[in-house]
Amino acid sequence: MMPDAFGGGGVAELQRFAAYLAQAHGCEAVVPAGRRGRLPGGPEDAGRSHAGDSLPQAAGPAAGGRCLYVCRLDAREAEQAPLDALAPAAGVLALVVVGETDDGALQRMLTARDDAAFVGAAPGGSGLVGVLHAPADFRVLAIVPAYNEEDVIAGTLRDLLGQGVDPIVLDNGSTDDTVAIAQAAGVPVERFPPRRGPTTTYDLAGLMTRVEDMSERARGADWVVLHDADERRRSPWPGVNLRDALWHVDLSGYNCIDHVTLTFWPTDDAFEAGGDPERHFRHFEFSDHPGHFHQRRAWKQLGRRVALARSAGHDVAFAGRRVYPYKFLLKHYPLRSRAQGARKLRERRERCSRREREWGWHRQYDATAPDDMLRDPAGLLRFDGDFHRRYPVERLSGVGVFAHPPPWATPPAW
Repeated sequence: MMPDAFGGGGVAELQRFAAYLAQAHGCEAVVPAGRRGRLPGGPEDAGRSHAGDSLPQAAGPAAGGRCLYVCRLDAREAEQAPLDALAPAAGVLALVVVGETDDGALQRMLTARDDAAFVGAAPGGSGLVGVLHAPADFRVLAIVPAYNEEDVIAGTLRDLLGQGVDPIVLDNGSTDDTVAIAQAAGVPVERFPPRRGPTTTYDLAGLMTRVEDMSERARGADWVVLHDADERRRSPWPGVNLRDALWHVDLSGYNCIDHVTLTFWPTDDAFEAGGDPERHFRHFEFSDHPGHFHQRRAWKQLGRRVALARSAGHDVAFAGRRVYPYKFLLKHYPLRSRAQGARKLRERRERCSRREREWGWHRQYDATAPDDMLRDPAGLLRFDGDFHRRYPVERLSGVGVFAHPPPWATPPAW
């Protein structure tokens, strides 16, 4: 258990967030630094005694170990205190400042101060910090599995190309115009199974094995993204595209990224084929489906095989994997109208592998009835320009989305 260094009630979520940060940064301990405490080793520390300070003396890890110091402020202090008054010590990789009684105080402090590499944007709209444009020869490949996605495939491919990412469609036997639309956009198409025509079984494990093959032979790519046809991917930094963000991750020494999933629901039947789902669908929920706890669906191409099939494509595995501490955003638009949703669910029921259902796969829509597909906006969250400021903890770590990590979760978790 982490020490109760956070003050009053309403901060359990932030305790988990601190635990997540400590694990993500390889810290051995979470140490309370007291109220407005300077951290040992900071620039103001030279030549002074710590007698009487509320600083940890022996609570931290052994000498040379890394730790996460947590300084406690009240709501007013959290919004007003300059970060340079809380100078981190040598070897401290992360610092969390927590309002005693007001969770919102931490979130406002995080999004108002200068730690743009953590929060995602510089204060006051003054630009972005710490994220450079990727060089011209840095290539990101997106493998886009698709089955009967003619209403959204064109927009998805445009979005990827607009972010500097090269897509390739992996068609699973579509019976609509998915393939023709991709080809008309100049995007290459591969088929699984290789033969033309519809398939009677949705073999997800086999499809992910094919993605493993494609990734292994994609020697001209620096990074590979597994990207469904009904998704949009966004970086943690507003205004920074996917390619530049992956370049930043690469420069930071990491070779894999995770995502937090937002599931958008239709609130009407007005979406038109070929439209922009990101513009049309504005109401979402943070997905707490167990299969979405890990969405490690982008990785550096290291010239060796990765493993995807055993996790249904949710958690890429390979030797030496280093997951970037802060999550990217996966915006998911699986159901877009009652007609499209009913057709998709019917096709899934008819095609899903019985063996995979016995494994617990393909069950996320079992309880979804046609009348459930249109949601009341009042029961959902609205995605607007203030999203990144309102949900920094949830979007960067997943804390607050899930009650607790599933038993099979791997670090960083909390």
